[in-house]
Amino acid sequence: MIKIFFILIFINLSFTNFIGMNNGARSLSMGDAYVALSDESSAIFYNPAGLANISHVDFIASRQSLYGISELSNDMLAISFPTPILRTGFAVQQIGLSNEYLEKIIYLSIAGIIRPGSIPLRFGMNIKYESAEVKNYEAIKLNNPSNLDLDLGVLIDVTKDLFLGYSVKNVLEPEFEFISMSDKLDKIHTMGICYNWRKSVNFLADYTWTDINSHWNLGSEIWFFNILAARLGVYNQKLTAGFGLKTKKWSIDTAILTHENLGSTYRMSFGLRMSR
Repeated sequence: MIKIFFILIFINLSFTNFIGMNNGARSLSMGDAYVALSDESSAIFYNPAGLANISHVDFIASRQSLYGISELSNDMLAISFPTPILRTGFAVQQIGLSNEYLEKIIYLSIAGIIRPGSIPLRFGMNIKYESAEVKNYEAIKLNNPSNLDLDLGVLIDVTKDLFLGYSVKNVLEPEFEFISMSDKLDKIHTMGICYNWRKSVNFLADYTWTDINSHWNLGSEIWFFNILAARLGVYNQKLTAGFGLKTKKWSIDTAILTHENLGSTYRMSFGLRMSR
């Protein structure tokens, strides 16, 4: 009964946003303000238009124990690769409570670029398969455990140093039923801006809103010798920080998200870059 009680609480907290958590240590350490940057395969989770920035095969995997609870995890992996006309991506993301409850999204992404005038305009789309499952408890039933959905995004190079981004998630607003309750996934809109100073410092700001709430995310990143990065951000009024190390072939990123009541969340990501 105690496990069922916690599963019910967990579902109630997570179900509305359907994996509304961050995805990637680099982006989390910058306050999850990533919609106008999105320059690696984790762009799939923030703004699929960012895949159009990637000219090589890019792979990233990440794991996170939420609030220091080993049974509560948020994992993802993503890969993107260029094709002759469009950029293509594939990703899997899941959040789960031990072996009791699991939410999963599978992404198939495409992105491209057009140049109306002298301003590059990148565009992208995710096709998503979303599912939820309660294991080992017949008393808890999800009536509609899976649905299809869409995400859309655009990126604009205002200047060589200033970038604007917009994404909308859950375009189809799929509906899930839990026991006697019905829960529709709201559209999530995000507008973002990124300013790159001297190719070594990024300043970012995202504004996210739904029909019921809104918040700002702020972030910054400084690179030393294009190898070591230090990052700081604010995610929905909570402080984030982290570091990154990269070479031409691989990268490692770490992040921490603080919470005054639930404790801190730590995330680590590992990435690979391969030439075509």
